Amino acid sequence: MTKSRMIVGVVCVLAAVLLAAPLLAAADDDGPGATGSYLFKFLGVQTFFGPGTFVPGLATLNADGTLTSVTGSDEAGPSSLFLVKNSAVHGTWSKTGPRSVGAHALYLNFSPATGEVVSITKLRIAATFDKHFQTATGDFFMSIYVCPTFVTCPDPLTTAPTVPEPSTGQPFTLERIR
Repeated sequence: MTKSRMIVGVVCVLAAVLLAAPLLAAADDDGPGATGSYLFKFLGVQTFFGPGTFVPGLATLNADGTLTSVTGSDEAGPSSLFLVKNSAVHGTWSKTGPRSVGAHALYLNFSPATGEVVSITKLRIAATFDKHFQTATGDFFMSIYVCPTFVTCPDPLTTAPTVPEPSTGQPFTLERIR
């Protein structure tokens, strides 16, 4: 074997190991770990609508550590409860323990009347999964950055929120889409 072929072989093996590292960090002996798509149920509406009620959503934890989510309150829901319309949620997640994950994400809030951005919501999420990563329970904590105008929003990555996150989170559940 020539020296150049050996170098190419080593580089290929190294590249495969480096590309697989994020997948191995998310997975465990039970399969893909938390990576996957889930039915999200926001349970905080039970205070208003009674036991067994929830706002549905979809959440995906990608192998590269990113997350995306949409909920039934994004474009719908009673205006008395949901005062704004929301964009999809975008953020990052990571394992925080053998069966737990944490995440940080952002989404935009729009005025239903004008369609302009009126605020940005920053989420902090904590969830604990069952043994096989099929279901999870958790809480999300929201802080809000109010935009004085639609072109002068505060930077949620560098400034303090207008409305800080509460000490108690909002409950949710996840169930893997199969």
